[in-house]
Amino acid sequence: MLLLDLPPFLLGVFLLYWSLPLGAMLGKIRFWKLQGPRNDAYGWAIALKQMFRCKFLYLEGPELYTGGKYSTCIFLSNHRSWGDFFLDVVATEGYAQMLSRWAVFFVFPVFMTSVIIVRSVVLFKRGAVKDKNALNDFIDRKLQASPIKSLIVYPEGHRSTKQQSLPMKRGMLHFAYDRKYPVQIVMSANKESVMSEKAMTAGFGQTIVVGYSEPIHSRQFPTFDDFASRVQKEWDHQWKRVYSSKIEDAKVQAPPEIDDRHYSQTIKGLMVVVGSASLVLFWMTVYWSAKAGLWLLSLFGSYGCYATAVLVVYLVVSFARAFRAVQPLPHMPAVRDKGVNGIEPVHASKAGPDATAGGSTGNSGSGHASFAS
Repeated sequence: MLLLDLPPFLLGVFLLYWSLPLGAMLGKIRFWKLQGPRNDAYGWAIALKQMFRCKFLYLEGPELYTGGKYSTCIFLSNHRSWGDFFLDVVATEGYAQMLSRWAVFFVFPVFMTSVIIVRSVVLFKRGAVKDKNALNDFIDRKLQASPIKSLIVYPEGHRSTKQQSLPMKRGMLHFAYDRKYPVQIVMSANKESVMSEKAMTAGFGQTIVVGYSEPIHSRQFPTFDDFASRVQKEWDHQWKRVYSSKIEDAKVQAPPEIDDRHYSQTIKGLMVVVGSASLVLFWMTVYWSAKAGLWLLSLFGSYGCYATAVLVVYLVVSFARAFRAVQPLPHMPAVRDKGVNGIEPVHASKAGPDATAGGSTGNSGSGHASFAS
């Protein structure tokens, strides 16, 4: 039903593309606030959550590792679609930067420019990584220079909407292990119902179900293989736990309002320029798009009223489909709350700073980075 799916998908792309000025108009990205802390990247994600009317449900059990607010944590998330850009920022409550390809910047330059300015994204070129150590040092510098010390990583390497996980790549596990950073798995179901560029669909009012693992502290493992094996088993367990859960097993939790980033005056000044320019460009785009639409309707002459009626019916039917709720769970048989092969999930503190777990930000080894947007 591509023809009926197209208008909601195009609207979803429009909302994502112009999310900076739209987020500002919703009051979530307050680039004009020059005094005191704020959180532009998290506000951007919350604004998109509101625009897509998403509801988040959280499974009982471990919670988000808030130690990532004070020291570095690598959050491992499943990669489903373009919707991951903001849905995973909401799921990690703005504690983590996105790790993304430069190609994303050229597709969505408006909002990507803003997250670059506030240092909430680390960009790399896929296929151009020759010196892994140099790239890892580059990521270290980006983390040190940002008020956001943690990172969202997609270990599958590619977007996939399959019911089973793609093989996990180990590049960022080397990065975490060499620097003694903890990792936490943040698994979410139904993200592709919000937006799927592969199917060219978008949905509104959809439910996202999120499950967290306990943080896995790399410093507790004598070898990298032991650490990677444990992460893989916990990843498989969380995948099964989230995708086999019933929606009744999850609880509603409103994302908190967080304004705790202290940006420099230079960053705030740049955001004023970029934010103001994006508002001007947005309204210019709306104006000329409206004029182009009216011109196209005028081509129908005396049949313009009939063309308008057909268009209205088409859009009503199309968006009625887009607002149909997609049942997120279950997608596979239920599992007991144990790790793969009967291994219990890792038990560790899930809140508060942990200086040892945070590790050193220096380059302490030869991480073999394998990245995904």
